[in-house]
Amino acid sequence: MASFSILAAVNPVLSQETELPLAVILQKADSVSQYQDSLLARSRYKVQEEAIFSELDGKGRLENSDTSVAEVVMRGREEVSRTIIYSSRTPAGEKKESKEESFSLSFNDPRYNFSLTDNDDTSYKIAVSPKAAPPGEGDISGTVMIDRRDFHVRQLQFEVPNPKGALKEFQTEMSFEPLEGGLVVLREVKMAGFAKAFLGIFKIRFSGVIRYSKYEMMD
Repeated sequence: MASFSILAAVNPVLSQETELPLAVILQKADSVSQYQDSLLARSRYKVQEEAIFSELDGKGRLENSDTSVAEVVMRGREEVSRTIIYSSRTPAGEKKESKEESFSLSFNDPRYNFSLTDNDDTSYKIAVSPKAAPPGEGDISGTVMIDRRDFHVRQLQFEVPNPKGALKEFQTEMSFEPLEGGLVVLREVKMAGFAKAFLGIFKIRFSGVIRYSKYEMMD
């Protein structure tokens, strides 16, 4: 189960149409993020994970697709157990190799520019872009939606212009939602990209959607 760390910091850029300056918005978001990290570290929960990964041809057409549904028990960011409910992968006992990539975004990072580009009744929209031109390896570019009422991250959408390792293109969109007890959790992750391996001999264009539902807090 992928994990992403969203932190916040201060930027003096202001918007004439918002009620709060960006510095205040990000300070509040930073406080909420730190609280969420501490809350998550103490949490043990069960969630249903539905994952659909597809391989695409050069024109973006579907070549094949795998679907799996699992019940996952988590302690903080650590996966404790995974029970497969359904899988379209056929060879029993044969496991497809998978490569997990994790990305962290900190508004304290001096490599990035941050600006408040829009706001509505529900969210502040923060644009993130690397200062380096061209972007450094693993740098991200995109937007973060911060909730106006309690300042948790509602959505994160970014691309990685210069990914690390076998990845040559990567973009993702993640949506978050607070549970009744206050813990903010992942609801959906969408991703797409292009990878090369084995000296460029193996190439794959892919897309994926992971949905999380039926969250249940445990002891």
